[in-house]
Amino acid sequence: MSSTQLQGIIDAAEGRVTADTLFTNARIVDVYGHRVVSGRVAVKGGVIVGVLFDGRDDDARYDAERVVDCEGRYLCPGLIDGHLHIESSNIRPAEYARMALARGTTTAIADSHEIANVCGLDGLAFMIADARRAPLDIKFMMPSCVPALPDEQAGAEISAADMEAFFAEHPGEIFGLGEMMNMPGVTGADPETCARIDAARHTVTGLTDGHAPLVSGLDLNAYAAAGIIADHECTLPEEALDKLSRGMYIMLREGTCSHDLEQLAPLLIEDPARSRRCCFATDDRAPSDALATGMIDNACRLAIEHGIDPVRAISMATLSAAECFGFDHGMGDARERRGAVAPGKRADLLLLDDLTFAEAPAAVYAAGVLVAEHGRFVGEIAPANDEVRRLADELRGSVHLPELSLDVFSYPFRPGEAVIDVIPGNAVTGIAHPESADGLRRIALIERHGRGCFAQEAGADGDGPAGLGLVGKHIGCGWLRGYTITGGAIASTIGHDSHNICVVGDNPEDMLVAVSNVHQGGHVLVRDGEVVARIDLPLGGLMSEGTAEEVAQDHERFMEQARAMGIEPPLDPIMGVIFLPLPVIPTLRIRPEGMFDVTTFSYAS
Repeated sequence: MSSTQLQGIIDAAEGRVTADTLFTNARIVDVYGHRVVSGRVAVKGGVIVGVLFDGRDDDARYDAERVVDCEGRYLCPGLIDGHLHIESSNIRPAEYARMALARGTTTAIADSHEIANVCGLDGLAFMIADARRAPLDIKFMMPSCVPALPDEQAGAEISAADMEAFFAEHPGEIFGLGEMMNMPGVTGADPETCARIDAARHTVTGLTDGHAPLVSGLDLNAYAAAGIIADHECTLPEEALDKLSRGMYIMLREGTCSHDLEQLAPLLIEDPARSRRCCFATDDRAPSDALATGMIDNACRLAIEHGIDPVRAISMATLSAAECFGFDHGMGDARERRGAVAPGKRADLLLLDDLTFAEAPAAVYAAGVLVAEHGRFVGEIAPANDEVRRLADELRGSVHLPELSLDVFSYPFRPGEAVIDVIPGNAVTGIAHPESADGLRRIALIERHGRGCFAQEAGADGDGPAGLGLVGKHIGCGWLRGYTITGGAIASTIGHDSHNICVVGDNPEDMLVAVSNVHQGGHVLVRDGEVVARIDLPLGGLMSEGTAEEVAQDHERFMEQARAMGIEPPLDPIMGVIFLPLPVIPTLRIRPEGMFDVTTFSYAS
């Protein structure tokens, strides 16, 4: 910030120049003093320049171009999502921004490793360019693990050297290093992994985010010693306390697939002081859920319902997240400081009718500009320019499937073989060794980035049925328990994190039909040989070109059909499938080579 800009802020704070906006009759949520107090707030140039508390500052006054009478509503800081993947909402960044702002999220820390695993750094460049069109402040992290594991069959690979080159080409556009998922790479002090962590020093913050499910002891010591700041994968209070006590921030995740807040709330009920090192994250949030029940505002609501004080919940969603990422102080530009209703902070502000978060905010201001009212976006999204359109075109046509026959999905069950045990509402899975296939469903993962096509062209199938020669190399096959689809199959081009095609069904015929109909991206539901629901995702096989509302409508129709096929809550029909290939979360996963035990990092028998 220049001295001239600083002088302007000081003059406005002293009342020597007219403010842009003055909020009056507000009940200010003071996250520093942990209280609610009546007062007035002045904004100039997108920055809060003055806060006046009733009873203390009655003689002070500000003149303003515009006065907003809050009519006794609560005025609190804009909410910060500590960790998310925009692609997992199946909409592009500009559209995600419209949806998020309507629910009070004004800052999002985004890790775009989903699109990067498909399209590499071109995908990240698209996300950055598209996000510029919207008033949501999205801070992009550099994906740290593309692919998630060194031998994953993803669509791209990003090395430390690639990161350095991107930083040089896009100065100031990368906020930090995204979740470090390669636990063996960290604990084994792998040179490339260490080089990637070191590369974070060339980002805006120099920070590295974390991903460490069920890690403890010496491994956790090594992880924290590497300077990794936070973890959003905790599912138990004792696990979270282990990490918190080693200096890490804990993100209580409340998304569409993973619902960890209820389990972790006792950590804060036992000692509310711990909340200063805890914040919220959605990680993955479907538009249907976001539009219906919210995002970080939903996390606040649930925290309050589980006994956390409302001001403390708001503080976790604002100040704690700001402190985690260095937003609270120290940055030269006042428009970068945030997390509180206080002088010298960015004017990201919410007007709330009450502190229950039962409804969307009455008003949302981003850098002092009104962008949403009562759950409706009223801000501006700039049209896509030539650069955005060019980058979007690079993401299309990403699905390259080999020829497949019914034989690929017609494999027998072997008594005692390792089976994925699905845990509804949790990204973690179990492992089982049943003696029969009763109650089990088939699962297959088909590489879709071209390796299977090349192998097939080179004669992998020989004279056998199409695709059978790829099984165990580019097509993984197995069984799972707890995913109760009956009379059909579901397939998706989303399969974290390499995004190969994952298909689950109770019969080979419908599985083949489902995979054959994913086309250039999407979720497909097949019943008795017919496609009964689909969500098209042409951008990298991950994102729609429609609005959040359109995707939500498609999602709701998909859910209705899936529920009719026996998939009951709390199991999510889509999220319950697309995380099953993720090889960095315990316990059993599917990879193109077969069933993979994450705890031993070996293929299961």
